[in-house]
Amino acid sequence: LFQPPLPNDAVPMKATTSDEDAGQASGPTVVEVNTVDENTPRPPDYIILSLFSFVYFGNPFCLGLAALICSIKARDRKVVGDLEAAQKHAYMAKRLNFLALSFFGLFVFLLVVVYAFLVASAKRRHV
Repeated sequence: LFQPPLPNDAVPMKATTSDEDAGQASGPTVVEVNTVDENTPRPPDYIILSLFSFVYFGNPFCLGLAALICSIKARDRKVVGDLEAAQKHAYMAKRLNFLALSFFGLFVFLLVVVYAFLVASAKRRHV
């Protein structure tokens, strides 16, 4: 998963300063330009899924909040250009979102089962 650093282009430029006007000689100035390859796939940040997980899939472990934090970190790293760190944070956000969704599904399943048992036991008492 190691990615080589992005290539830097050195462009010599002659800077015009007030020192030149005073008779002092100055050398060429080198400016480094970072280029970003547009063909590099950008990792998804799962921010929308994390927002739904945070708002709707509330659980006692705060997995939705942790997923939202990881998604924001992934988006920040993606904007800066650190795609490796963005991919790691996005992967963690994805895992936390699916874990929160699993806990929510388990909670709903247990709620339905308990409700079914309560209804069945209430019918037995009244019959």
